[in-house]
Amino acid sequence: MKFPQSFSRGIFAGLIALAMLLAGPAAAATGGEQEFRFRVLLDGDDIGTHSFRVSREADRETVEIDARFKVKFIGITVYSYEHENRELWRNGCLERIESSTVDGGDKFKVDGRDEGGSFQLATQDGERDLAADCVMTFAYWKQDYLRQPRLLNAQNGEFLEVDIESGGVEQLRLDEREVAAERYRLRNGERDIDITVWYEQQSGGWLALESRVDGRVISYLPEGVQSIARLGQAVATKVPADSGTRP
Repeated sequence: MKFPQSFSRGIFAGLIALAMLLAGPAAAATGGEQEFRFRVLLDGDDIGTHSFRVSREADRETVEIDARFKVKFIGITVYSYEHENRELWRNGCLERIESSTVDGGDKFKVDGRDEGGSFQLATQDGERDLAADCVMTFAYWKQDYLRQPRLLNAQNGEFLEVDIESGGVEQLRLDEREVAAERYRLRNGERDIDITVWYEQQSGGWLALESRVDGRVISYLPEGVQSIARLGQAVATKVPADSGTRP
């Protein structure tokens, strides 16, 4: 059983994820902190867990991410994945990132920091400066990233150009609950990125994210949610980018 390179690359760039983030039992909030816990499924089969914690204090946010997957075939582990990531944000922009990943037999490390006017990044491929006033990862938990022309992949440090379009408003059914959701689509043809993400129209809260690659689908299901269905959709329009400036 062989997994394409795009499969593992996309886990934290959202290439093949379906994530549902609800104000329910999957999200535990205490003061300025929220923790989200997910079951992770590959084509409907459980393969592991993904959790992240967001802490907020004044103009700062700290995000801690942990993911551990194992794919088995007739009881034998044929693929494993471990990812740990810590991000510090200030005034809506990424200030510091440290991540480590074991993707099958490959290891990745990303270490970056904002130095004022440039973002210095070190990966397994060397060091470089990112020419952007405000760097963001694929931070689905906050909608500011939707106006960025480029986003940072926290696994391998790729700084990817992304085209984003609005899909209008459609109805989603989450188990027995129906909500009006704003839909957005993110694409990068070079890396086969094709992501759809939904936010609740009334509150702006993140509801769902979905993408597919090479016929495979990864689903992130929060505790207490069993199913999601799309009931209707509107016409897409392109979202203008803001050239990577600070929000």
